[in-house]
Amino acid sequence: MLLFDGLTTETLILLIAALAIDAYAGGLRWPAPLSAMHPGKLAERAARWFDDRLNRAERSPLSLRLRGTLVLLVLLAIALAVGGSVQLLARVHGLGWAIALMLMVMLVALRQPYDRIERVRRTLQSDSLDAARQSIDSLTDRDIYKLDDHSIARLAVEAAGERFVLGVAAPVLWTILFGLPGLLAQAVLLRAAATLRRPDRDLYGKGLALAARLLIAPASWMAGVILCIAAIAVPTAKPMAGLSMMLRDGGKGSLPHARALAALAGALDFSLGGPRLYAQRSIEDAWIGSGRARLLPDDIRRTLMLYAIACVVTAGLIAVVIIATLRS
Repeated sequence: MLLFDGLTTETLILLIAALAIDAYAGGLRWPAPLSAMHPGKLAERAARWFDDRLNRAERSPLSLRLRGTLVLLVLLAIALAVGGSVQLLARVHGLGWAIALMLMVMLVALRQPYDRIERVRRTLQSDSLDAARQSIDSLTDRDIYKLDDHSIARLAVEAAGERFVLGVAAPVLWTILFGLPGLLAQAVLLRAAATLRRPDRDLYGKGLALAARLLIAPASWMAGVILCIAAIAVPTAKPMAGLSMMLRDGGKGSLPHARALAALAGALDFSLGGPRLYAQRSIEDAWIGSGRARLLPDDIRRTLMLYAIACVVTAGLIAVVIIATLRS
């Protein structure tokens, strides 16, 4: 399962294939039986099932933390067992590789975020503010009715950075390190943690939230470096400014993917992050970057260009790892 495992080269070749398939056909609907078995959806159902039975207001803080930690360990054990089983099956039967490829295509996400953000750009450029607010709704859990046109554009740019971390960098990083078990584990734990975002679940979901941050943090570093490399090919972008901003502002604020946002902000001369408004609360977070915060549809276009090139750079990184393992 680690880099020294004999299956690593084949697994990484499949990972490149999965990225290519998703880049071409991402966002297409899976057949109903396969859609119901999507690891992310299964993780959501499991997290809600445990939450309904274990997260009760009358229980003590210690009891809630212990129960949440137990759920974390159960979900992690299941993900590692399933991923390890598929990887072992691949040793003896081609069906294992087919299942592995299917899982990878399910768990990477390049095309769908790109299409959604591009839809926001087109809507913001040509339609009313209300239509633009509706177009951004699927990319955020913030209060869309408090957004103006500049904050919608900024939120679309931030969504590109976040989705690159969660949909590309994290799956690639944990697959490189731990094969299919790593890919499944990060997907299951991140989806389960996202399911338990409500404030009343803070005690019970503390273990999952910490696990999510530990999974995202190194992926955010990797994503930031890749975005800086990709900025070399984007007109007017500044790759060294992106690297400098990633080191300077990447630790600011509460967002776990702040390193990637800082690299994006520095490379394209934006200011991202800052205060966030939700339906029932607001978060006074730090600004990341020292450029413009009043972003425009053309800034979304430049961000999407950087995003697309970064995906290509990521595939190149996997190819380098493959070559290195073949020579070792």
